Amino acid sequence: MEENESIQTMFGRFQTIVNELSFLGRTYDNFDHIDKLLCSLPRKWRPQVTTLRASKNLEKLSLEELIGLFKVHELELQQDDVGRKQKSIALNVQKTKSTPSSSKALKAEEASDESCSEETCDSDDEISFLSRRIHSMMKKK
Repeated sequence: MEENESIQTMFGRFQTIVNELSFLGRTYDNFDHIDKLLCSLPRKWRPQVTTLRASKNLEKLSLEELIGLFKVHELELQQDDVGRKQKSIALNVQKTKSTPSSSKALKAEEASDESCSEETCDSDDEISFLSRRIHSMMKKK
């Protein structure tokens, strides 16, 4: 599976390969299909793979059930990615010319223009506190 590929696309490619192999006389059972799919997943899927191997009897799990579980997990990963992108900030370092010291001013900019909810206000306070601490540490040097 490629890094940005969806489960549906990956499963379509997998089915094409399995069908072509069956035309050549090479057949595999359901467990082999599941094992190949689990091995082909990228690194960010490792916790899901480990959980499936530990909790489910893979010999009794159908391929359709496995794909359903993968689709649910894919949606959860996408929601986590959206949450992370909204919380990102950028710190810009600017040198001041008026003072001979090597102190640096840091300016924080929010990545999104959403209104301030309680969680984002708390994170804004933490960011401003961190910015002040870094600024004071730079002054001491």
